[in-house]
Amino acid sequence: MIVLDASIILKMIFEEQDTHLALQLRENHVTGKEKIAAPELIFYEIANVLATKTPLSVKSASSALNEIFNLEIETFTLGMEEFLSSISFSHKYKISVYDASYIILADRLNCDFITADVKLFKKIKDLKFIRLLKDVKLPS
Repeated sequence: MIVLDASIILKMIFEEQDTHLALQLRENHVTGKEKIAAPELIFYEIANVLATKTPLSVKSASSALNEIFNLEIETFTLGMEEFLSSISFSHKYKISVYDASYIILADRLNCDFITADVKLFKKIKDLKFIRLLKDVKLPS
């Protein structure tokens, strides 16, 4: 299992730098090689990007969100303990609670967290289970 954030999931829909790596992660998920997990907020983040940061019509944005839902990402509801840890982590690393929640989930699941967000990665790269998408070695 791996935890991915919205920066990677969006690369599965939009052609961007390192999209081929995101598509390989999707393929591994779909074929059962590596399950993708995320906190439930991932769908809020993605829907927000589709609605406010892209020129997509409502119909196209809805279609893109539906495509992401169909990936059947395993989502987790965070409890009070995880929220409190996210607040602490956010304060310590100067990142959003949203970003911290992915990291806290990966820690809870004892798996890697992969992001394409370079600014975020630079702030948390000292954690052993954090990976930057462009540096991830995927089997061919």
